[in-house]
Parts: sequence; C-alpha cells; structure tokens
Amino acid sequence: EDLLHRMTDRIRQSLELPEILEATADEMRRFLKTDRVKVYRFHEDGSGEVVAESIKHQQLPSLIGQRFPAADIPAEARELNLTARQRSIVNVARREIGISPLLNEETKETLLGRINFRTVDACHVEYLTAMGVQASLVVPILHHHRLWGLLVAHHSVPKRFGNRELEIVQLIADQVSVAIAHASLLTLTRLQGQHESVINQTVSHLHSTVKNPLKRALGKMATALQCTGGRLYIPTGSLSGNQSLQAQLVTVGKQPEAPKNPLSHSSLANKHSKGQPVIL
Repeated sequence: EDLLHRMTDRIRQSLELPEILEATADEMRRFLKTDRVKVYRFHEDGSGEVVAESIKHQQLPSLIGQRFPAADIPAEARELNLTARQRSIVNVARREIGISPLLNEETKETLLGRINFRTVDACHVEYLTAMGVQASLVVPILHHHRLWGLLVAHHSVPKRFGNRELEIVQLIADQVSVAIAHASLLTLTRLQGQHESVINQTVSHLHSTVKNPLKRALGKMATALQCTGGRLYIPTGSLSGNQSLQAQLVTVGKQPEAPKNPLSHSSLANKHSKGQPVIL
C-alpha cells in the first residue's frame, strides 16, 4: 500500500504529461523489477510511438521516440487490449502466455474465472525475440473509454507476475488515465488562454493610433496561425454616418505568386457586396 501511494503521489505531482509518463515508467520498472518499461502511445492513424521509457542498466536497447506502423498492433489486437485489460507472456522462447482471458465467441466478453493458456503467435514471438525480450506484460491505458496507449514491461529472461503485482499495475494504469485527463484539460485551458491573448492583442492593434493598424493586426494573426504571410481584403462599403469606405488590400509576410488569370479586386468586391472583410 505504501508503494502504491508513493507511485500515485509521484504521478500526481505534475500536470505535465511527459513528466507523468516518465515517472510512471520509472516507478513501474522498479516495482516489477523488470529490465524495461515503456509507455506506448497510439496516434489517430493507428500507428504508435514510445513516448516514455525506463531501462535497467541498459539490459535492453532503448526504444524512446521510435515510431511503429499501425500494422504492428492491428485493430484486432487493440480491441483485445480493451477487452482483456491485461496480457502477459511469461516465457517467449516456449511461447507460454500467463494471462489471456478466454472470451465468449459471440459477445467477445470475458468469461470470468476462466483463463485460456495458449501459445503465442509466431510473429509476435519473432518480434519480441528480435528485441531481446523473453517476458512481457501489457496493460492498456484508456482515455475517454478509448485505447490511448499501452503500459508495457519487458524482461530479458522468463518471468512470472504475481496476482498482487498485476493488481498494482492495473491501479497505476487507472491513475495514469486520470492524469492524462487532467493534463488534457490543462492543455485545453492553456490553448484557450493563448487564443484569448491573440484576440486581445489583435483588437488592441485595430483600436490603436499607431501607423498601419490593420497590417499590425494581420501580422499578429499570421504569427498566431503559424503562417508565412497573410492578406486582408476589405471591399468598398459604407461606415456609420454614411462615410464611404474605399477598398483595401493589406498584406504581410510572404505572398503567393500571381496566377495567370488573377481575380481582380472588383470581382472580389462584387462577390462580397455586403462590405465584410475577406482574409485570403
């Protein structure tokens, strides 16, 4: 219990996701006494990346930052990780699986109280052997009930994981899921703050008395959007008090080459006769 509290406190000490994942990998490796623990994160296209890692005395090679194609963990395997929650291979050379719940063939639900001991897929054995792995434990990391990533322990010799160890690993994976939710909220809050800051600065440029306020505001927008340039076209219109507004084209940064049949300002004005500015 003391170990679980210590690991949980360390995870919660920071809202910065990289620090949380690094702490998780380090504590899990020490607890399980394995040669390597890695955090594998899935991308939207199904591919994945090792985003955190802890290795004991370089017993196994580092995989940090390595990208893997979606085919390495196909959709069927990802679905199994969601259903089974824990899977361990205790002896790669003998292809012995220690934990792999037996699933109902129709509903795919776990049959409680029954464990299916079966051989490991030959391709997976070759994959692990090439990395020098003889035992592995895989626990899914969930976010909003979706598979966010995997918490993976590797060992260079065969190793069995006890029930209490597996319980602790599952609890830690659950805490990581909570930490990811908190970190995601922090990221959204920061992004919203940045957006509000850009809007406020842009508005301040528009209302300032400095030279070329439109150009300054457009430049701020281009920078915020990480663009190399921008164009603002204001068609002919009227201001309050029946004051006439002349058409304007404001540019900042790098501009595209003119097409062979450029669209004239008058054409733009006809298309946007309501007098609203057009950002190009």
